[in-house]
Amino acid sequence: MLLTKKGLRTILENLRVTVPAELEQQLLAEYGNPVTDDEGHVLEYTEQDIYEQLRKRVLPYARNQ
Repeated sequence: MLLTKKGLRTILENLRVTVPAELEQQLLAEYGNPVTDDEGHVLEYTEQDIYEQLRKRVLPYARNQ
């Protein structure tokens, strides 16, 4: 699964947090593109992987609101 702008917005709404546009772009760049390992294999994130990583990265913004 790849993260889309719509998917990111949905997750942020569910977490009830707003983040700077710069962080949104970083998250989309990191989780919105396929990842290859050292041997050239394409790895895909699961929905749970993406959600957990986003939750960890946006949690500090939720505490400041």
